[in-house]
Amino acid sequence: NKHMQRLAALGNLCTASLLLTIDLIHSAIRGALLFAVDLIDVATGSGKNTGRKKLGWHEQRYATSPVFSDEGGYEALDSAATLATSTFPIGPEELIAKAKRVLAAEFGTKAGADPAALLSDDFQFVAPIIGPLSRAEFVRAFGSFKLKEAFPDLRDKSWFAVDPLEPNRVWFFSRAEATHTGTLHFGGRAIAATHKVVRSPPQAQSLLFDREGKVYTLTVGYCMDKRIGNTEGLGGVFAYLKAVGQPLPVKEGQRLYTPSVRFEALERLGKCAEALGYDPATRKRL
Repeated sequence: NKHMQRLAALGNLCTASLLLTIDLIHSAIRGALLFAVDLIDVATGSGKNTGRKKLGWHEQRYATSPVFSDEGGYEALDSAATLATSTFPIGPEELIAKAKRVLAAEFGTKAGADPAALLSDDFQFVAPIIGPLSRAEFVRAFGSFKLKEAFPDLRDKSWFAVDPLEPNRVWFFSRAEATHTGTLHFGGRAIAATHKVVRSPPQAQSLLFDREGKVYTLTVGYCMDKRIGNTEGLGGVFAYLKAVGQPLPVKEGQRLYTPSVRFEALERLGKCAEALGYDPATRKRL
């Protein structure tokens, strides 16, 4: 009824005001402290490749000319015809085979494998939060996790495709599942077996190859549907830590998306408008 709608509008208005006040205070303090951090970085040369000062990643090296097909009234990309315009010297089938060999060798960290034979000198690892990492940094970190020892039954359940618009990139999409029956190593910690099952969401991941057939960029952990699995949308190693009950003590390690108080305040203002009979998107009467 109208009385309850007006009450809800008042409640949303009041709570939005409180949330915006919190945000204002937080922003002012944060801004002042970040300014101090930047001054220290300038004076000491600190902060390189951290949080707000990440190194640049590689630019796209190869591209094709898109070819379209019109079927059913929808102009879709013709993948085969588009790939046929590629000037990259390694064909799609061979490229996918190379990608599988890199994964089988655990990016060069598996016993007997040579990272330098698989990953280029200018290699970069780029995840949603972590990276870019150099080859040495990535191999050192990934090799220390010992995922296959911690999760002996790990299955990525991946499928592969060459990007028709970037013909040197192999996409592999996975829905990994594993049971934590061994010791997981992370950040100097040894996390004993919990026997918990990890069900990762579908993730989009990719390997970019140079002309010599070496990987120069690896992207992993990009969640495609946060509703699936038991990691709250987290991918990569963050997903394993979350699912076994040892998430990182930062918001980035808790779930895929934690809304800011400012965003929540704006949502509540939108609900206030709706309760008063207005569409917040168009500002017109409902």
